[in-house]
Amino acid sequence: MTAKILAATATFGLFPDFAEAARKDKDKDKKKKSKKSKEFEMPPLVDFKTLDELEIGKVNLDFTSDMDVREGTGAVVIHHAGLSKDVDIDVPSIHDMHLGNGWAGIGYHFVVHKDGFIEQARPLKYVGAHAYQNNKYTVGICMTGNYNLAYPPFEQAFAVEQLTAALCKNYKIKPSDCTIFGHRDLNDTSCPGDKFYPYLPQLIKNVKKVL
Repeated sequence: MTAKILAATATFGLFPDFAEAARKDKDKDKKKKSKKSKEFEMPPLVDFKTLDELEIGKVNLDFTSDMDVREGTGAVVIHHAGLSKDVDIDVPSIHDMHLGNGWAGIGYHFVVHKDGFIEQARPLKYVGAHAYQNNKYTVGICMTGNYNLAYPPFEQAFAVEQLTAALCKNYKIKPSDCTIFGHRDLNDTSCPGDKFYPYLPQLIKNVKKVL
């Protein structure tokens, strides 16, 4: 998926048919391997809030260089931290790791913790560093934890739904599998985890219901 295709979402709110088909072809094998479990269900999204109404913590972070301003927003990309253990991690620690990659700083725009607390990371107006070649028109949400190893807590999954819905409302994004992605839909990675990824279709359905 190219930034050029993502630019179309900023204008029209959805991907062209050929782009949707390409994405589905790319990931059909991964989807076949992903299975749902009776151990986890996406919580119903019964409490819609706008970005201004959500409780979002802010951390003072120093970025190392000027960052490009995003020209528009056409999609949301959901990640997990994917550390070796399924643990929570604070925003400054992720920021330091991303600085170690030679980036300007943390690449995600938001980090959602296991208790459901949302923190602002990279300022929304700037291009992120979270989905290679797909950063210019996307917002990146990172769930702390490793969801190849475990299922996310109810509170965290609910907060991700709330934040995704608020972003879709704010940027007039039509929720679909062409505008709400797992990181693996765009790059060669297991992110946001084999245990969470099968539930993205339900997340999209839940977001649709409140918009």
